[in-house]
Amino acid sequence: MATVGTNDPTISDHLKAFIQTPDALIVGIIGEGSSRELTALWESPFENDTPGSMFSKVGGILQAGHVGGLGEGQTSKSTLNTTQVWSGTTPHNFNLVLEFYATSDAYSQVQAAIIELEKAVAPEMNEVTPGGRIPPQVSLNAGRQIIWPHCVITNVSRPLDGPIGRDGYPLEGSVTIQLQTFNTVNQSDIPATFG
Repeated sequence: MATVGTNDPTISDHLKAFIQTPDALIVGIIGEGSSRELTALWESPFENDTPGSMFSKVGGILQAGHVGGLGEGQTSKSTLNTTQVWSGTTPHNFNLVLEFYATSDAYSQVQAAIIELEKAVAPEMNEVTPGGRIPPQVSLNAGRQIIWPHCVITNVSRPLDGPIGRDGYPLEGSVTIQLQTFNTVNQSDIPATFG
């Protein structure tokens, strides 16, 4: 299995991200703006369930005080209508800015890393018949502190400008990738993800 990207020995592994795909180990320097995010989904399902919602026009007329001041400034909602109900948690999201630069071989240290990241987002479909392959899962080790064995890359983005060497390969590049854990995580799983 090939190792591609910037695995500069003068930089600590705690400042690098290691992404294992089926074809390669991609190593990049973790850039500014990289983040980890976990979102709980809460909603108020009773928000529109009020006595006034059944008769919304009448309720609005009453609230506006158009019936002899009756109901003016009052609402048919209660705190029950605003009660939040947990409906799930998204998978962990990682927004990583990876810096690649060439110290000796622009192809393997920059270009090949970008190619392998883009391959990890793309499927391999058949021309006519179904049965192709979905994009693969990858593992993430960011700074030797965030370790996830089952992730999917959902987005790879990079500017097209930057210095190019004589051989036509980029000499450096900043790539922004978005990864998600394959599943939602439990509270009990989180401590083990911190190296």
